[in-house]
Amino acid sequence: MRFTMTPPIDLARTMTIQIPALEWVNNSNGYRRLVDGVTQTIAPHACNGPLACDLDMEGVSPNEMRWTPLLHLKNLDPRIRKLRDAFAGLYFMNGQDPFRCLTLTLLTQNKTAERARTAFCELSRRFGSITPQTLCEAHPHEILPALQRCGPHRKAGYLISIARTLMQQWNGDMSWVYDEPHRAREVLLSLPGVGQKTADCVLLYAAGHEIVPVDTHIERVARRLGFIERGAMRRGLDVNVEEIRGSNRSKDLAKEALEHELVHPGKSHLLLIQHGFEFCHATAPACFPCPIREECTSIDNRYKSTLNLSFRQQ
Repeated sequence: MRFTMTPPIDLARTMTIQIPALEWVNNSNGYRRLVDGVTQTIAPHACNGPLACDLDMEGVSPNEMRWTPLLHLKNLDPRIRKLRDAFAGLYFMNGQDPFRCLTLTLLTQNKTAERARTAFCELSRRFGSITPQTLCEAHPHEILPALQRCGPHRKAGYLISIARTLMQQWNGDMSWVYDEPHRAREVLLSLPGVGQKTADCVLLYAAGHEIVPVDTHIERVARRLGFIERGAMRRGLDVNVEEIRGSNRSKDLAKEALEHELVHPGKSHLLLIQHGFEFCHATAPACFPCPIREECTSIDNRYKSTLNLSFRQQ
C-alpha cells in the first residue's frame, strides 16, 4: 500500500527521537515493528534526498498513521517558526497505544533511545503482544534477558507490577489517559516506577494532551532560550538560572514556561528536542549554523561578531 504524505515527510528525523518512533527498528529498506504478531513495515518510495512524498507500507492501516506535520504548526514564537521551517518534514506521531507508550518510556529512563528501541523489539519478539494481559503473568526472569542493555533490573519488576495493577484496577483498560490531563497524570504517577516525565510522555504521545515532558535536554534548551528566566519572573521569583541548572526546580520552571508561552506546547517541544539533538548540544553547541542564532541570547559572542562581519562584507 502506498500512502501519500502532505507535506513530504522526513522519515529519518521523524523516526529518531519520539517515543512512538522507538517501536520501529531501522533496516536497509526502511522501518519495521511487530504488533500483535504482525510485522508492519514503512519505507520511503523513490526517496530523493531526506523528504519523501509517498510511503510504501505493509501491514499498516492508514488509520494508524495519525501523524501531524509540524510544518503546519501555527505559533507566534519566532524561534518555533524558524525551527518548524528548518526541520521541514518532521511529523509528530500521535495516538500510540497507552501501555506500549508507557512501556517504552519506562525503558528510556536513564538510557539512550536506541537501547530502549532494542529492548522493546526484543520484548515484542518474546511476548508477541505488549499488553497488560501478556505481561501481568510474566516472571521478571522472562523479561530480564530482553532488558540486558536497558537495565537496571528493577525495570522488569516495574513492568510486571504496572501490568498487574492495570489488570486488577481497570481490567487492563487505560482509556482514562484521555480524561482530564491533571487527573490522568495523578493516576499514572501512582503506578510503580512512573515519574513525571514518563507520565507526561504518555499524556502527550498516547492521549494527545498538549503537555511538555521535560528532561535534561529540554531543560537545557529552554534555559538557553530564556524560557526558564521568563517563567521565574512571571512567578515573581528571584533565581539565578545558571545556579539551578539541571535541577528539578529548573525543570519545573521550564515546563511551566513552555506550556504557558507556546500555542501548541506538546508538539512544539518536539522541535526543541530536535534542535538540541542537532545544534544545541550540552557541550560545544553548534552556534554558527544554528537556525535561531539571531534570537538566542546565549549564543557565544564570537559567533555573533563573525556573523555581523560576514553580513557587512556581503
